[in-house]
Amino acid sequence: MAEIRVAVIGVGNVGSTFVQGVEYYSNNKNTVGLWHQKVAGLKPSDIKIVSAFDINPAKVGKDLGQVSSSSTKKYHEAKSKITIMPGIALDSVEGEASSASPLEFAKQLKDSKPDIVLNLISSGMDKTSLEYAKAALGVGAAFVNSTPAKIATNPALADKFSQKKLVLAGDDLLSQFGGTAFHKGMIDFMVERGVQVRKSYQLDVGGSEETKRTMVERIKMAKRSMKTGTIGLEAGYKFESVAGTTEYTDFLGDSRNSYYWMVSEGFLGSSIVMDLTLRTNDGANAGNVLFDVVRASMAKGNVKKNAELINAYGFKNPVKKHKIREAYANFVEAFT
Repeated sequence: MAEIRVAVIGVGNVGSTFVQGVEYYSNNKNTVGLWHQKVAGLKPSDIKIVSAFDINPAKVGKDLGQVSSSSTKKYHEAKSKITIMPGIALDSVEGEASSASPLEFAKQLKDSKPDIVLNLISSGMDKTSLEYAKAALGVGAAFVNSTPAKIATNPALADKFSQKKLVLAGDDLLSQFGGTAFHKGMIDFMVERGVQVRKSYQLDVGGSEETKRTMVERIKMAKRSMKTGTIGLEAGYKFESVAGTTEYTDFLGDSRNSYYWMVSEGFLGSSIVMDLTLRTNDGANAGNVLFDVVRASMAKGNVKKNAELINAYGFKNPVKKHKIREAYANFVEAFT
């Protein structure tokens, strides 16, 4: 049986839910909620988490299962006995950090012999994300960058991964049915139905540490630029659009409220206005996409082409951008 050895970096909402999901779908016949049963011929039970890293002192040294079941919404009791080890902190962080040097981290990573490394740390830690990518390359593992840091869009780094026949995936994870995916889908549907989109906004409010980190102006504007760009791609023409996180509300926890307002024109210039709210959970929304990306990254064939298809499907800011339906169709044809 094939086995995908995964190192998880960042045991927050997304990392914790991923751990819960791996255990649940590996040990239960109930596959409700699982998007794709097989990707590249691999099942969820083929995913094996072999190491985990974080810089939060409250998590380092603890069992991965214990932390995963308590640090976010609990969907399933995770029982992993892997000890969470110190990660790297090359960027400024709020509060104390239990961090290791890049050399110490690289040794611990190498000892766990991963096939793929998931970078699930907070936005804005660009230097740290780059160091993680270099460490993955050094141990011969594929790398998934879920953050907005420009990793997969770094041509020199992408070439190095390609030369070693390793997938470099990213940047900025596109959740299964999150705010951006839904927004892209609605724009696509309106255009398909012959409606002329004029204006659109998406305002996100959340309670996760990721949302809190996004409140830093530099990070907020970078993520807004990525979201707005990928949403505008769906129409094929220019229209006024703004999309991004606007507020952190601690009691929302892992939940996210996305508020949409879209103005379009129909027959004889008739006005069509949508004003709606979408409520989701960040961790769960990322789970299926991460399952797919991890399995597809192990597929045989042209690694460079595989990475292109994976990135267009699973991320907001890939090198080669595609509309959401096209990206999905290409991914399904290649890997399922």
